[in-house]
Amino acid sequence: MGGTGEGHCPDGGTATTTPARVLGTAAAPTTWLRCFHPKPAARYTLVCFPHAGGSASYYFDLSAALDPDIEMLVVQYPGRENRLFEEPAGSVAALADGVHEALRTRLPRRPAFFGHSMGGLIGFEVARRLESAGGTAPHLLVASASSAPSVRTDRLTSGGAGSEPGHEAEPEPDDAVLARIMGLGGTSDGVRQDPELLQLVLPAIRGDLRALSEYRVDAGAVVGCPVTVFVADGDVDVPLAEAGAWGAHTTATADVHVFEGDHFYFSGNPPKFLELLQDAVRHSHSGTQLI
Repeated sequence: MGGTGEGHCPDGGTATTTPARVLGTAAAPTTWLRCFHPKPAARYTLVCFPHAGGSASYYFDLSAALDPDIEMLVVQYPGRENRLFEEPAGSVAALADGVHEALRTRLPRRPAFFGHSMGGLIGFEVARRLESAGGTAPHLLVASASSAPSVRTDRLTSGGAGSEPGHEAEPEPDDAVLARIMGLGGTSDGVRQDPELLQLVLPAIRGDLRALSEYRVDAGAVVGCPVTVFVADGDVDVPLAEAGAWGAHTTATADVHVFEGDHFYFSGNPPKFLELLQDAVRHSHSGTQLI
């Protein structure tokens, strides 16, 4: 799930050092968005969509590392942290619908999206919804360690999360589910050591895997904003060719940046990653093509 810090947030979740602001109006608060480092004077907004099995606090350090002109909002999916006792969403569409509803009237400015792994697909679907509704649509989608929607080979869910139509799949053993998620590096090792915590987080992990295994999109599905692809040379789950195919899903420009590392190549926020991410956010907002 990610995030092992101390402290109690006003929305019921945990923060690594400081409380998180929960975005929303007094009349309609939302638990879908968390802001660990509020920056009222920031010029840019970056909305982060976590990976499968991930939670908002995993991205606390990335939020802290951003320059003062970029404020990060992190999506919190149901079934984890401050939303632990909510029913996990079972589809990418349900997750995208929830985030879209939370974002459409609460964005202070036109945002950029950063979606890691499964988060790339959810960010893509939220962007499509915002564009269709004529709302404050993103000016950029950064698809990180995420195969393009129409060419995914579902390596992450190949262990049995899906089933043939008309046939109910046997529930996968807990250890197998955890091994696949934890093997990517985005879930705390402490989860495996705590049986009670394990039982609490497994429904959300299973829900994410089910959502991924059942997600389908036409090859012609597109967004109108540019797409910047971040992929690692050692990521066995996201081949470069599948990441590069994001260009077919935008009517604007697309570019690809290759990093050293594995599926969680940005762990520790290496300088090259931070520089390229922040440059992409700033330059796409101004209409400048990032080279």
